[in-house]
Amino acid sequence: MEKKERIINILRENKLEELDKFNQNSISNILIEILDEEINTFDYEKDIDYLNELIKLLPKYINNKKQVHESLEKIHQKIKTYLVQKPGNVEKTNHNYKQLKNIINNIELIQISILYDYNDKYEESKYKLIDYILFDLKNITFFKDAIQRFPHLVNYFDENDKKLIVTVVEKYMDEVVNYTKEQGIDNIIYYDEIINLIMKSPKFIFDIVDKQTILREIKQKTTEIHEEKNRKTFYLNNLIEKINGEEELNNSYLEYKYNIPTYFNEAIKSEVKRITKNYSLSKNRVLINDLILTFDSEDAKEIDDALSINILENNNILLGVHIADPTSIIDENSIIFDEAAKRTTSIYLSDKTHSMFPIELSGDLISLKENEYRPAISYYFELNEIGDVINTKYFKSIIKVRKNMTYEEFNTILNSNQDSNIKRIITNLSKLSTILQRYYNEDPLYFKINRTHNNITNTNITGMSNGEKVVESTMVFTNYMVAKYFKEHKLPFIYRNHTINQEMMNKLDKLKYNIMMDNKDDDYLKYIEIVKNIYPKAMYESEVKGHFGLGLDCYCHITSPLRRFSDVIALICLEKLYFNNYNEATIEEVKQLVIKNTNRINAKRNSIEQYMLKYENLTVKEKNDRIALL
Repeated sequence: MEKKERIINILRENKLEELDKFNQNSISNILIEILDEEINTFDYEKDIDYLNELIKLLPKYINNKKQVHESLEKIHQKIKTYLVQKPGNVEKTNHNYKQLKNIINNIELIQISILYDYNDKYEESKYKLIDYILFDLKNITFFKDAIQRFPHLVNYFDENDKKLIVTVVEKYMDEVVNYTKEQGIDNIIYYDEIINLIMKSPKFIFDIVDKQTILREIKQKTTEIHEEKNRKTFYLNNLIEKINGEEELNNSYLEYKYNIPTYFNEAIKSEVKRITKNYSLSKNRVLINDLILTFDSEDAKEIDDALSINILENNNILLGVHIADPTSIIDENSIIFDEAAKRTTSIYLSDKTHSMFPIELSGDLISLKENEYRPAISYYFELNEIGDVINTKYFKSIIKVRKNMTYEEFNTILNSNQDSNIKRIITNLSKLSTILQRYYNEDPLYFKINRTHNNITNTNITGMSNGEKVVESTMVFTNYMVAKYFKEHKLPFIYRNHTINQEMMNKLDKLKYNIMMDNKDDDYLKYIEIVKNIYPKAMYESEVKGHFGLGLDCYCHITSPLRRFSDVIALICLEKLYFNNYNEATIEEVKQLVIKNTNRINAKRNSIEQYMLKYENLTVKEKNDRIALL
């Protein structure tokens, strides 16, 4: 009997153990061949029940993933044709019609497991793969990409015949009921977005029984609310509105939903007035007389970093990195500090900014404005001509910026023939930048996918001009050097970690060749999307784990304290464990401060990202609506 016929009989008779007698490397090709032939000769009276068993076996025997993926793609298209055309006007209740739906569902799941190299998570079970994607990875962009490629996943049933929408809604409701201020709303927002993606899919079918079941469960959950009633009630009511198609978005709705403070209350305003009225520069600071410049985008309001550079008599380079110091006027007991801790970052939107600190402070009193004396932390690095660090010195300072400049002005002066002190500084900074870039090794995969969006250094610099590279390289270098100090002295600190485990490294290595090819065909774009989905995000943590994306064994954020709360915490670490004497009690105090705030900042990130996305979508819609009325 021919090998293919023998395997068909084994599948029909469910004697799967006999497959072990065959050459394992050839089985996947035979299984694909059988499936292809059956689909090519398909009719609605034919027995195809065994094909689902065949497909479930396929992941176990795959030897050439690319070939299998391409073959399944062709079979997938053929089945879709049958489902759409339905020869002979076959009813959807027809047994083989249902079997085709099951087959296409299983094929899509195998394609996902191959595409993202998650065969080990499939284990011949579509339930395990879907559960892994949704409830372990918790990656919104990954799920969005999966249902765009395989839209029928939105109607997936689990092994208990429960529909996906019901499972996700139940997870959402559990997160709402268990919500506390300490843990934040990150998981609530995640499941809310998954529900949005499912319900907005054109293939989604919302069964009336499922809808009624969900609404009854929501009503039951409201009886379980005992604390934080306002916010929990809002999220459950929001779910009801979504299920009924009644959700109406507006700015105030988004602000409350994503817990985004957009104004400062009267108590904070009065505190700002008090600080402004009583403000004076501390005498316990070093007055810096260097020629100091800032370089930023044209619309920058919160200017928190400045640079100076001098060539010493021994031809060494003395780089000065001067960072605004909000802790000079805002201490840990201030209500302004507490408010910044809630916000965690300034939010920059297309038409407005929600600042972390009141703009009277971050945009004026402590912003590094030209010709104004400002409190700062000055980081001085002496480097030799090849970039070795000879000496470092950090201290509290008072600086006066000579000029606030844009990147465009930097580049214009650099390329000009003028002879001036500013030109010499810009030229020397440009030369030094090339040396400093050797300290870090930006992962080329991440460079490819992030340079035009929000780059890995998180400096809000996405361009490639000389001015931007100077600021980026000096800030990354400073962040690294400060983190290195705390790592070497084994002191508590807030690190910016970017870690990738071996499993992820293997996936990325398999994709690297495709990504680095400079072509723009569909395959290139597909691989770009895959890397975006699986590449881990950097996190704030109290333990140093290194920064894979920058090729550094330690890293932190300390150069943007006017717009990032993580940098404020780093400044406090510097204050208590570098500028002052400390004991074991101080070390423990700083450790707890770092742990508390890393959790808070990380938990806030997802809600801020979703708020920004929804706000910009709403802004575009409102603009289009106004145009339509003209």
